[in-house]
Amino acid sequence: MCVAHELAGYETLKPSYQMKSRMTPDGTSSRRNSFSPAGIAMSAWVPIIFLVFVFLLGGGSRSDIASLPLLRGTAVLFAFWAALQMQGEDWRRIRTPLALMLALILWMAVQLVPLPPDMWHGLPGRNVIVAADRLLGQSDLWRPLSLTPSQTFNSLLAMIIPLAALLLAAQMTTDEYPLLMAAVVVVACASALLGLIQIMSGPTSPAYLYRIANNSSMVGFFSNRNHHAIFLACAIPLTAMLLRDEFMRKRKRALVRVGLTSAGILLTIFTVLIGSRGGLVAGMFAFVVGYAMVAGSWPLAGRSNSPRSLKSSRSRYRRWLLYVPPALLVILIGIGLTLSTRTTAFTRVMGQSVADDLRVLAWPTVQSMIETYWVAGSGFGSFAPVYKIFEPDSLLQDAYFNHAHNDWAEAIVTGGLPFALILLAVIAWFTRAFASRGVRNLINGHRGDLRMTVLSVVGVLAATSLIDYPLRTPSLQALAIFLIVFLCCPKSSRSQGA
Repeated sequence: MCVAHELAGYETLKPSYQMKSRMTPDGTSSRRNSFSPAGIAMSAWVPIIFLVFVFLLGGGSRSDIASLPLLRGTAVLFAFWAALQMQGEDWRRIRTPLALMLALILWMAVQLVPLPPDMWHGLPGRNVIVAADRLLGQSDLWRPLSLTPSQTFNSLLAMIIPLAALLLAAQMTTDEYPLLMAAVVVVACASALLGLIQIMSGPTSPAYLYRIANNSSMVGFFSNRNHHAIFLACAIPLTAMLLRDEFMRKRKRALVRVGLTSAGILLTIFTVLIGSRGGLVAGMFAFVVGYAMVAGSWPLAGRSNSPRSLKSSRSRYRRWLLYVPPALLVILIGIGLTLSTRTTAFTRVMGQSVADDLRVLAWPTVQSMIETYWVAGSGFGSFAPVYKIFEPDSLLQDAYFNHAHNDWAEAIVTGGLPFALILLAVIAWFTRAFASRGVRNLINGHRGDLRMTVLSVVGVLAATSLIDYPLRTPSLQALAIFLIVFLCCPKSSRSQGA
């Protein structure tokens, strides 16, 4: 928590800040420290509280999690608060992502509208139900497009979390972004430590927050070890950005630097020990990206105004700091793997053939589902029940196949062509917004530069969605939306607008 407390006084874009002046409602000028905890506006603390709250209650993707009513009900209150705070300029900044999100909500609602029997019977993939209706003498029933209306309605209700995240992210200014990122790093470290407690206390430990979870793994604030590992991997670039910016500061804060360095190394180690193969690859990628971001700023860590001192500083830091983190990481991972008697990501990679993975075996079936439902979709949230219609006898087993483990494919199955078009529009908007900021000096960046951080996090989530479904968890949804808004729809600091 010391790291988060220190980072509350963070410098982001401009070095000339210390005390900022603002005009009070009565027209007088007041001064405050814009980068102290007391100086951070309520509009910054509320989004942070919301995000932490979502991580505590929104780490699962199932529709029957007991905490969902509390999570969604509270999110409604946060969304209303954010909407009341919005100014005209705020609405204009987020008009494109808001329009795309509303388009998705509208398509979910359309899937719940009852259709005439003749129209519904003509839709592909409804033959089994049509035959059952005829046997029961109920061929004249009006049915919605979704094959599982209750699950689609649940998906519709779940959109309150992304909507609240979008509105709350629009409230934060550029000088407040590092505070939220520091909070995410603290949450990630706490989740990793909780995972360590879980694995040490056994599968029946009360430290597991969800009734249905990977109870033999470190899941932290999540119900799925893969999602936990992916989250920790996403937190690594955030840690690297904060550390890079810390090195670019003139005022030294050794405690923050040590804390962030330790956090980055430990988060990388946990992505290996959790036992997720996707998390392993994501964690290694995130560490390489984060290390590249920080390496260029290390020579500036001990900089002074003296050119001779700067040259000495560069020599000293390049001599040992450049190699210490990777070497320490390798040593700690080696010790952890040697002492561990449990399954890790490395042992899963070495011990299980990819061809034996159910996700691979079920892919031909998923392809058949895509070919059947690609036009209008089977309905959001309907994958598991619809999969049973197509499931071959050779894949029957006690455990059910709850998702396609390829969210891009499942999006086509459940959402059809309209959802695919919305996804393409989101990708096009993000690509254009990112490109407008340029790619010059992308890796090293400058203080407060979000480009590489957001790009790596979005890349991790997009890539792991090919083998899993991380963005179906409310917490990762909210995190992704916050970061994308920060990059694509930034709000200038209040001191700049005063």
